[in-house]
Amino acid sequence: MTSRQPHPDDEDTGPLHVGEVRPPQTGQRESRYEAPMSVNPRPVHRDRKPVVVAAAAAAAVVVLVVLAWVFWPSSDTGDDSAAATTSTTAAESQQEAEARLLGMLPPGYPEGSCEAVAPVEGALAQVSCTKNADPGGPLTATYTLAGDDDSLKELFDGVIGTTSVVDCPGNIQSPGPWRRNATPEQVAGTLVCGFQQSKPTVSWTTEADLMVSEVQSGPQGPNMVQLYTWWSSHS
Repeated sequence: MTSRQPHPDDEDTGPLHVGEVRPPQTGQRESRYEAPMSVNPRPVHRDRKPVVVAAAAAAAVVVLVVLAWVFWPSSDTGDDSAAATTSTTAAESQQEAEARLLGMLPPGYPEGSCEAVAPVEGALAQVSCTKNADPGGPLTATYTLAGDDDSLKELFDGVIGTTSVVDCPGNIQSPGPWRRNATPEQVAGTLVCGFQQSKPTVSWTTEADLMVSEVQSGPQGPNMVQLYTWWSSHS
């Protein structure tokens, strides 16, 4: 590139005034930028597959809900059926418990002298008996089958609570453990002697059978010694 040197004959134009400066003529090519710019965005094509999948999943959920509602068993029918089953089972269990309890009674009761009664709370079955025919036998007795160990203890505590406790004949601890002669090393249950409304009373538990036995005499006998002797040969 070469630069042009001023010629000596060129007329000196002097300094230029700023105010006289005009913008160069840009021609028609730049005139299009004088109008406001407009933007025409390109449409964005989104992937419609997730929408389709979501719609299909929602439809499947609706179908499952409808099917569950149609085929789910009625709660009322289920409750009635369960209640009927429970009632039947409870009745059968009580009958079986009564039969089992009657089979565990001490000997000496004539036929028809014992009958099942409504059990107290915590008991599976209860039997009330009249006079035992064996020597020294009680005039009345109540035998109770407990539901579990805790119920056995609660039932026997109730008997003790209604008894004026005394030592058993022979200065035997009352209440205290008792053992069978065949297994003297093993505690069979708890024994208590006393009086209920002036009636000699002997009561005991048989832990292996979950059984509470309560026998009574009367003012005219047998006395406490006779009743205790009967118990020792019938327990």
